[in-house]
Amino acid sequence: MVDVNRIKNTFPQAIRLSWEDVEDLIWDIFLSLKSSGYTPDVVIGVARGGLAPARILVDYLQNKYICTFQMGHWAGETKLSEKPTIVFPLPEVDLSEKKVLVVDDVSDEGGTMEAVANYLADRVGDIRTSVLVSKADSRFMADYCPKVMEEWRWVLFPWSRHEDLLSFTEKVLQLTGGATIEEIIRILEEALSVEMVTHEIEKVLYDMHLAGEIAEGDNNIWTLI
Repeated sequence: MVDVNRIKNTFPQAIRLSWEDVEDLIWDIFLSLKSSGYTPDVVIGVARGGLAPARILVDYLQNKYICTFQMGHWAGETKLSEKPTIVFPLPEVDLSEKKVLVVDDVSDEGGTMEAVANYLADRVGDIRTSVLVSKADSRFMADYCPKVMEEWRWVLFPWSRHEDLLSFTEKVLQLTGGATIEEIIRILEEALSVEMVTHEIEKVLYDMHLAGEIAEGDNNIWTLI
């Protein structure tokens, strides 16, 4: 039996947002935009987290124009950079006289959205920013944010949940030396304080096994290779 208390403090507390939760948050952004009188000519979804919210928001706005660029903490394929950098730039399009709304999913420390605003400042006519969820003490507060968390939680969004659970599952296997799917689910539920769905972890294990990262041994115990 794995001692969950021994390893649970190495995981963040988390919350799970459903598609319905996400749509409610985006609707709140839409209502705030209408209340403020700001009507963007173009919506920019910051890849990757801002892509799905931006697409839903343009539906509410009845706006046809959406584009994207990608920013992240990547330095090459495997290394992370301390500061966010442009991965793929904004397309060659003239936005110098356009009102722009930038959309991302989450702002914790605020570094990414701050870098986004700086990157776009001399490329657009006017800029407003929006995120679905923000940390209360983030150094960059978006113009529109329907959910501000005083006590930070890792947010499991529908579009990034598989990636997050894959990372958390890998960590479980590192810390335990091997575990069954039932043990993985129990550890993640207790450590993250959110309910796990069995088929989601099955997909994670299938993905990791297909990539040659894990193997299943006796008694259905999964271990890292």
